[in-house]
Amino acid sequence: MMPAVKDISKLLTGIPKGAWVALSSDQERIVAYAAELQEALQKAKSAGEDDPVMVRVPEDESILLV
Repeated sequence: MMPAVKDISKLLTGIPKGAWVALSSDQERIVAYAAELQEALQKAKSAGEDDPVMVRVPEDESILLV
């Protein structure tokens, strides 16, 4: 069974292109973001999120269009 697809585009509004984003484990909120993956992970752990969902904001928004 495939996992459900979740639209997080509204959460990513205002986050710089190319940034790494740490989402809460339920994918309902942004815990942290940074230019580098390790920095975003560290910020998320400092914020109390031990198992964040990591995504990267695409440099080119056309990637998101299907």
